[in-house]
Amino acid sequence: MAEGTGEVNADGEQEEAYFYRERIKCAPDEEERLERQHFWKVIDAFRYYRIHIHERVNRAERQFRFLPDHHQMLLPNFLSHMAKIRRCIDHNQEVLQAIVLNCVHMFENMEYGEDDDLRKVRPSSTFDMDKLKSTIKQFVRDWSEAGKPERDTCYQPLIEEILRIFPRDKWYLHTH
Repeated sequence: MAEGTGEVNADGEQEEAYFYRERIKCAPDEEERLERQHFWKVIDAFRYYRIHIHERVNRAERQFRFLPDHHQMLLPNFLSHMAKIRRCIDHNQEVLQAIVLNCVHMFENMEYGEDDDLRKVRPSSTFDMDKLKSTIKQFVRDWSEAGKPERDTCYQPLIEEILRIFPRDKWYLHTH
């Protein structure tokens, strides 16, 4: 089980440092409450993504504009690159929003109920946003054409070993 300890970062946000320890058993209703709380925290991070990342891009652009002109000229495509990043952020948010739209009924074994106000975007911690960015990278690796080289590097050795141990001609089950 992950346990948090609160610390304040440079932005004045409450951060949580996590370490793992043996899981403490809770009463079923408490376990359900904690699961529901975690679920909505994840949904909040999905919904806060665009705001959070746009703020980071805005900060990078501001810092770039404060550079002397001769330094800015060393990066002639910087602002157009930031515009491309903004388009990618918006596209990522569309994917995340599609997930969020049916989130309440996502799992068959647990009903999460309607959140009080799904229209309200709640800020998430830097820690939660870092986990979300990692999740987006996993989406790209596992589902996109751009992720195919990494996917092949990660999974192909496993597939080859499985096929070596269980060759198709020996283990293939005919279904007819």
